[in-house]
Amino acid sequence: MRMKDSNKMNNNDYKEALFYAASIFNERMGTEFGVDNLVLRCFQTENQQEVFEQFCKQYFPDRLTDQYKEDGYFDFHASAFVGKEDGVDGILLRTDIARHPAELKHILLHELAHIFCTRNELGGDNFYERYCMDDTISREEDGTINAGYAVWRELAAELIAFELDDNCDVVPLRRKKDLLSYYEGELLTGNGKMGVSMILCEAMTSAEGEASMTWDAAKSKFTRFKPFDDPLYKDLLELVFTHVREYFIVIDRDFIYEIGVLYLSIAAQAMIASLKNRFQEE
Repeated sequence: MRMKDSNKMNNNDYKEALFYAASIFNERMGTEFGVDNLVLRCFQTENQQEVFEQFCKQYFPDRLTDQYKEDGYFDFHASAFVGKEDGVDGILLRTDIARHPAELKHILLHELAHIFCTRNELGGDNFYERYCMDDTISREEDGTINAGYAVWRELAAELIAFELDDNCDVVPLRRKKDLLSYYEGELLTGNGKMGVSMILCEAMTSAEGEASMTWDAAKSKFTRFKPFDDPLYKDLLELVFTHVREYFIVIDRDFIYEIGVLYLSIAAQAMIASLKNRFQEE
């Protein structure tokens, strides 16, 4: 399929792009995404709240409780919406950003992966609704699980999108040094969970990661490179590497909690290092 330049696309073109991505997903993952169970809405900055409200009122009324009127809510390229039980799933797509067709396809594959994971990661139940929206445990544990799930959900979706996207190249970690350093710096910008997710993803999809079926085979390859020479990053990568190889996207509370503990330790370590540097400079 030849896709138009995004500057020249209309809503029907975006729908065609979505169902092209869905056809790839269906073929490779055994899903059944189609016009009867998958909907798309396009929005721009000027109408984002209005489109969100209309979209949710029609298909996802439970999402009207989101804090969508707060600044920063719409800071995304696209967002996945998962229907209740057998209800339709949906994607909300920003269209006032110029994108290469290959980038658009990858974004759509990533969002479809979010839907796929949500429907399959917990035996059909919704992990986020069961464990991340409840405060029945201690506040500390709730915060750890929320952090762990935020790291995991982006990693899982991007791993699937990478494997389904023929435009993604497998390259060695030595060619990703600058990228890994950039993502590590995200810990100090308020975007740390995404940064750590992408660090893990870059490792898992590297030549070293793709070629290794066991952690024993991969460990020495990874720990030659920053940040995996750090024990916390090494432990986190080992945790997700072995889990993906054994269970793929199926998760439980304990696994997500472990990710959260390690992520919060990494974030605290980065903050302490930053403060030390600042004091030394002063």
